[in-house]
Amino acid sequence: MQQFPNALIGATLALACLSAFAQPAAPSAIDQRQAYQSQRIQQGIANGDISAREAYRLERQQGRIDAAEARARADGQLSGAERERLHRMQDQANRDIWQQKHDAPTASTRMVPAAPPTSSAAVDRRQSEQDARIRQGITSGQIDAREAARLVQTQSRIQAVEARARSDGHLSGAERERLNRLQQRASADIRHQKHDPQHAR
Repeated sequence: MQQFPNALIGATLALACLSAFAQPAAPSAIDQRQAYQSQRIQQGIANGDISAREAYRLERQQGRIDAAEARARADGQLSGAERERLHRMQDQANRDIWQQKHDAPTASTRMVPAAPPTSSAAVDRRQSEQDARIRQGITSGQIDAREAARLVQTQSRIQAVEARARSDGHLSGAERERLNRLQQRASADIRHQKHDPQHAR
């Protein structure tokens, strides 16, 4: 008779442990702050406080933070110095978002210079070319603020995937193929947004 309660207690404890492991990991404070800053950018676009050029610059900044975080987490943990650097980057982004939401957006807002490729690798060259196409679409009025933010977010995600893939010092054939597929989809999306009937405000 004593064995049945013990077995029941053991089964209950096992289920409790399994459910604890099944819980998704809570987002880090850094990730939560990134999500909040992205929401602020989108809200600024929606109410007209952030222009297409400003959206491009702010989303590029968010992408640099994402890529820095991906590189920092490549060894499986964030050191205190890495965490502090990410917080400083986010503090600057926070100030820039506030400024762009409270200035008077105009068509003459200066574009950030195009990012040069970080290496001669085909992956980096293609990223640079796609960035230039987005910038040209913003300048010509073919890409509006919402489209600019979304296209730059896509480029930032590709950069983060590349940073994680390169964390061991090289790109495997499978990683290179995945990056090429992501870039092909991004390229098609840029082409579509540049030729749809919307116009930047």
